[in-house]
Amino acid sequence: MAGLMVSGTQVSYVGQSCREIPEHLGRDFGHFAKRLDLSFNLLRSLEGLSAFRSLEELILDNNLLGDDLVLPGLPHLHTLTLNKNQITDLEYLLDHLAEVTPSLEYLSLLGNVACPNELVNLEKDEEDYKRYRCFVLHKLPKLKFLDAQKVTRQEREEALVRGAFMKVVKPKDFRDSQHHQPQPSTADEVFVRPWGQLLAILPCPHSRLHCTKQILIYLALICLGIGNCNAADRTLKTY
Repeated sequence: MAGLMVSGTQVSYVGQSCREIPEHLGRDFGHFAKRLDLSFNLLRSLEGLSAFRSLEELILDNNLLGDDLVLPGLPHLHTLTLNKNQITDLEYLLDHLAEVTPSLEYLSLLGNVACPNELVNLEKDEEDYKRYRCFVLHKLPKLKFLDAQKVTRQEREEALVRGAFMKVVKPKDFRDSQHHQPQPSTADEVFVRPWGQLLAILPCPHSRLHCTKQILIYLALICLGIGNCNAADRTLKTY
């Protein structure tokens, strides 16, 4: 069969543009396959994977798998790669993997929005990626490799202490963010407004303590939503 390769316990069905796992794969090879490669397809669902109960390695790179991803229980699976899919909800995925893949040691999520790095978003930096690794290791402490990088002893220790606080927030849909740019709030005006303008309205520039007090009053008025900047200016001059 074109596109199908079988070598010992390894089964490969790559680049066949299939939208679901062909039933014949599970029927013919599910009972003995230990490595299954389904990369470069159009998979949106993993229905049919339950026939591969003995899997130890599963390659799902370059598909269309999203946040509704559901894996069957795979107690022997130690390697899972999901590079370049459409996964955005990291916490949901990790909780699911912790439940159904208890032996997982190697995980790769590069190229997904859930994995914050320059491959997906140029606004992300090394610190974002470090926080992501810390959170993943908190959720999956048995991992030895994450995104082709070996987990270090320092990372493991940090995940124990800080991992729970490194939650990666699910990003908004890119299309929504492009068409609905947030408008600055009244409170935001304070931080955009040049400090020269702020100091210019202060009636007492000679007393540092008094000016500091006036600035705090000014900020409080804005943050409490009492009018806009101009209204706050008028109120401030009465102090």
